[in-house]
Amino acid sequence: MSNIRLRALLVLLMTFISCSKEEIPTKAINIEVWGYNVGDAELEMSVDTTIYRNATIKPNTTVNFGRVYTYPGIKKEALLKIKNKTTGKDLYQQQLQLGAGELELFFPYVLINGNELKIEPAAADPATNKLGFYIHYPQSNEALDIFLKNEAGQMMNIAKNVKPGAWIYTNYLPGEGFKDKSKQYVLYFTKTGTTDAWYFEDSEGKSNIDAFSLSLPKEEKGLVRTYFVTPGAAQLEVIRLFKRPKA
Repeated sequence: MSNIRLRALLVLLMTFISCSKEEIPTKAINIEVWGYNVGDAELEMSVDTTIYRNATIKPNTTVNFGRVYTYPGIKKEALLKIKNKTTGKDLYQQQLQLGAGELELFFPYVLINGNELKIEPAAADPATNKLGFYIHYPQSNEALDIFLKNEAGQMMNIAKNVKPGAWIYTNYLPGEGFKDKSKQYVLYFTKTGTTDAWYFEDSEGKSNIDAFSLSLPKEEKGLVRTYFVTPGAAQLEVIRLFKRPKA
């Protein structure tokens, strides 16, 4: 075959490959991981060969990872991984199904000193809502109470005699004074049987949080909400372990 014919064939082949590539659409999916990283590990996220080196999770901080992952439309699966950046050890793997039509994927993840916390949401009940709390506070094994306070100073009990280090689930239907989405509500954690003996570090500032970011049910029923609770360096951390509700 002459060089001219060979060059012509190569040009034709390259054109065919280029056209074939253009016919494969690029798709995207939003991946979100929320939770908490207790301990000295620095966490690194990756999806297949894409490593998010600029989004590592420092020790004793919230896991707040959200990225848009783009991929060829013919791709059906990808692997989400979380590893200990220092040791290189894989800590978590989740196979992603890319062809299922989902545009947003959410995964809760809590690591406590190298061990993944098993997150067990309660079964939904159409007659009520289920709130789940895991209290991480190894400094104490005392029980605590959880209650909500509105702008008028009214209090609504959430749970009593809660033991740290275990999941607690409670039924929740907001009473009058706690249903208005435009109002402010504060969630408090106190030593059991009290309303002003602050549970975390004997500090009021470390024992309450504005409930706005917690997506507590208002008029709805049948919802399940799970939270990881621990005092952070500057404030109380109450981390949602469920997909962000639609506005």
